[in-house]
Amino acid sequence: MKLLLVSPPFGEKGQMSKGLPIAPPVLEYLAGLTYQVRPDVKVELVDANKEEFNPDKTDADIIGFTVLTPQAPWAYSMADRLRKIGKKVVLGGIHVTALPDEAKAHADFIVLGEAENVWKDLLDDFDAGRMKAVYEGEFPGLAGLPRPVTNLLRAKYVYGYFQTSRGCPFSCTFCSVHKFFGGRVRMRPIDEVVREVAQSKWRLFWGIDDNIWGVNVPRSIDLYKEMALSVKGKWWFGSGDIKSVQHPRSHELLTYARKAGLTAVLVGWESNNLSSLEEYKAVTKQGRERRDAIKKIRDYGIEVMLFIMVGGRQDTKEDFDGILKLCDELKVSAHPVMTTPFPGTELYEIYEPYLIKGLDWDSYDGNRAVFEHPSMSPRDREEAIIRLRSDLFSIPKILQRMGQISVKGFPMSHVTSWMVQYPQGRAFKQYAKEKGML
Repeated sequence: MKLLLVSPPFGEKGQMSKGLPIAPPVLEYLAGLTYQVRPDVKVELVDANKEEFNPDKTDADIIGFTVLTPQAPWAYSMADRLRKIGKKVVLGGIHVTALPDEAKAHADFIVLGEAENVWKDLLDDFDAGRMKAVYEGEFPGLAGLPRPVTNLLRAKYVYGYFQTSRGCPFSCTFCSVHKFFGGRVRMRPIDEVVREVAQSKWRLFWGIDDNIWGVNVPRSIDLYKEMALSVKGKWWFGSGDIKSVQHPRSHELLTYARKAGLTAVLVGWESNNLSSLEEYKAVTKQGRERRDAIKKIRDYGIEVMLFIMVGGRQDTKEDFDGILKLCDELKVSAHPVMTTPFPGTELYEIYEPYLIKGLDWDSYDGNRAVFEHPSMSPRDREEAIIRLRSDLFSIPKILQRMGQISVKGFPMSHVTSWMVQYPQGRAFKQYAKEKGML
């Protein structure tokens, strides 16, 4: 049996983009899972962001797509073409789990949730000719997970990645993590994480946990202590909450995070508008002194970028303008995205009456306005976020922020700062040009 796994492009209408500087984690992990449960299966991987995918030329027996919401139109189109020529297609991922009835129309079988407990059954059933239409995953324990297979993709990447936990204790209305991975956080054994990172071919990593330290502060400290001892000459960045930095053991947390190679963190600021924070149910993630927490992180030599949504129905024009002022005050950058109500989230249910009719899922990419606003048109919001990004990621602004990072982080936090900010600015500028807004 030959299995082909494809990561769809993120570009609008399925256009190839340059993609992320990290290999699609789900693809490489599923390859490892396949070899663990069915080592006889031949696996091929394709990142359609970086290489052309021609459905007419594949000789695979099963073709699988992992689907995020903005990738769905392209994935469905390719799946339909493959099925017309007699190929078997399996769809999985967060979008498929959120909208299984929609996905079923484009697949021979779908996987809902996590694949570990059903992947062997799916492959065995295919061999036996007894395929089920739906395979429902569970929330498995994370001990003994397979390692990603990193030599199957043809494209070149900058970063490796690792995962230490799944699930999220928060219930933000805009996020599907707590539904897809569960509200109870599951953690990998520390020794398995450390061995995987230490033995990886990569020197730069993304920690792909939804929250690199907020799931359990004492456990995070223990993990970072062991990484500091056992992993040398490797650096990484990831996403984290603000409340954990206000924990009584925050000094240990940040000290050992830096010693473990953490150079930068994308912090969930979520919104600069209190009404929006309340609508997103994100207030509890912020703690009492979130501005002081940002300064504290940077004092330990760790670069900070704020993940921040703008353009929600509670936001105003002044909230766009206020983000640049906020970043200047805190001496940090931000990753501003358009508030997007993804299917399967509580925010989607709240915003459903206001969704703009006729938009396909590839408009749900964090750049487009997909719902009506009380006072700003979609065009107003899209132009406002493009202006904001242009101001945020000018080269003088990037260099200014790099110069304000604590010397404790030199040189890798400074290097990471450039590697994270400059490509984003370039990508945002290219997007604006393509849309005729710059």
